[in-house]
Amino acid sequence: MNFVAAILYAVSSSALLAVALAFAYGGLNPMIAGGALSFGSLVAAGTLWRSRSEEDRMRPPRGWEWAAVVAFALVAARIFLWLIFTEGNAIKVLSPNNLGDMSLHLTYINYLASGAPFWPDNPIFTGGKLTYPIGVDLFNSLLNLVGVDPLRGLIWTGLAGSALTGVALWRWGRGMALFGFLANGGLFGFAIFSTGQLADFQSVHAWKSFALAILATQRGFLFALPAGLALLCSWRTRWFAAGDDGWKLSRGGELLLYASLPLFHLHSFIFFSLMLASWFVLHAPARRELAKFVGLALLPAGGLVLLVTGMMHGASVLGFKAGWMWDDDAFLSWCRDHFGEPARSYAAWLFWPMNFGILPVLTVVLGVALLRGRRAIWPMAAVFPAVGAFVICCFVKFAPWEWDNTKLMIWSYLVVLPFLWTHLIAHWPEWARATTCFVLFFSGFVSTLGGIDATHRGYPIAGREELDTLAPELRALPISGRFAGSATYNHPLLLSGRKMVLGYPGHVRSHGLPWEEPTRQLDALMMGAENWRDLARQLGVRYIFWGKDEQDVFQNSTEPWADSAALVALGEWGKIYDLEQPAKAAPVQVPTKER
Repeated sequence: MNFVAAILYAVSSSALLAVALAFAYGGLNPMIAGGALSFGSLVAAGTLWRSRSEEDRMRPPRGWEWAAVVAFALVAARIFLWLIFTEGNAIKVLSPNNLGDMSLHLTYINYLASGAPFWPDNPIFTGGKLTYPIGVDLFNSLLNLVGVDPLRGLIWTGLAGSALTGVALWRWGRGMALFGFLANGGLFGFAIFSTGQLADFQSVHAWKSFALAILATQRGFLFALPAGLALLCSWRTRWFAAGDDGWKLSRGGELLLYASLPLFHLHSFIFFSLMLASWFVLHAPARRELAKFVGLALLPAGGLVLLVTGMMHGASVLGFKAGWMWDDDAFLSWCRDHFGEPARSYAAWLFWPMNFGILPVLTVVLGVALLRGRRAIWPMAAVFPAVGAFVICCFVKFAPWEWDNTKLMIWSYLVVLPFLWTHLIAHWPEWARATTCFVLFFSGFVSTLGGIDATHRGYPIAGREELDTLAPELRALPISGRFAGSATYNHPLLLSGRKMVLGYPGHVRSHGLPWEEPTRQLDALMMGAENWRDLARQLGVRYIFWGKDEQDVFQNSTEPWADSAALVALGEWGKIYDLEQPAKAAPVQVPTKER
């Protein structure tokens, strides 16, 4: 586990130093990247050297726990070895969940690596700063700048992050936490017995497979999961004298990981802040140390929160939504297909067992057992605040799309899992333990396997030739210039790390940005409205990109810029017009006299 801590320290310190240097020098460059990565390597080496004499008292896997270890390793290998790959001219992703997400991460990685001034403008929304926890993408941009191939860098960081997550899950809750992460689910997966087909039965429902919908797509969790679990393991030893191994991070290490969390994953930072606040109120013996710890973290963590939220100037994403996603269209359609009308009445009762199975019942029984055995201070301090955070997420949405609450709810699930075993299931007869684990995990594991089986051959997001031929043309244009073009998730400009008026509307909406009016203005501009130049100025547009997608989406456009703006790039991928330069007059052809 000390090795896990050393790698986490290296990543966080590299990213933090890179941000500081990018502010000082106007953006990232190869020298900054090399310096930041070297500094992180020194931090990791120093950590390992200081902990060289410490013994790891963790018991090795035994019995069924080996099955959890092997399953996690195989699933992680399948997800990340084929995370993104090339097949002929096509760049593909294994999972359809990654069509939009991987495109967005490539946008951020290439945009940061191109030297964008810090704090960067938002490349997928005009008129504002980037409002996203960019820590892992920033780390990948540092790798790009020192010569690591972008696609290989994504695979390497994915494999490394999943390995760190697996070790941290094992330290936190052994086989129960490790396998539970792969197999979260309710009852949907039991449909395999009626269909006879292996599939991701949870893909369209609320409680999706964590391996497919979190680990594979939400890159911030590659850092946040192992870092958060390491903090939990350390805090149970430091403040509650619990755990059977006595392992903990250094005080400086705890501060580094907690304070840097907002740069990597804001939802995880919110969850752990809620946990610390509850311990401050309820656990008097640690109150002074907790106040000191939070006080030291307040300035750096607060600064990072301001950066990733656009100095708190972004649209509010908080809202009241009772019942979380019980009335989601996909679930209402499922209820209608299986039970008929009134679908909403069925949904109100079926949502929780279908998504969570027996987990809510087990959690209630666990809570009762902990209250009866009041001596268990640490289990109560962990379980009750975690369940409280989950309940809050069932009434308050922390993003425009309710599903994003999963980024908080996953922590409640992971916190509770080990105690379900140690304080409840482990005390039952063997047949009851086996039956409970089967009902709890079978459905989720089926869905996870169904999302990565051999039927998945990859989904294209771009053509290599198009990106390769476009790249030299873009290098001749300033990184500060914003483009107008079709708003789609895999636009070649976005994948090349260039700013556009709008990226994929789903991403813009999920980030809480006011997308409606810019969308209307962009459509009018691209159709060639009479006031198209005024619209371009309002949207901050310097360049018009006219490619295959634009020709399809805006096929009735009058293209007025073609006669009034300079054509600065041309290729099979399309045309780029510079609105700040007038069109060049065609050379006059002087007729020759006939002899």
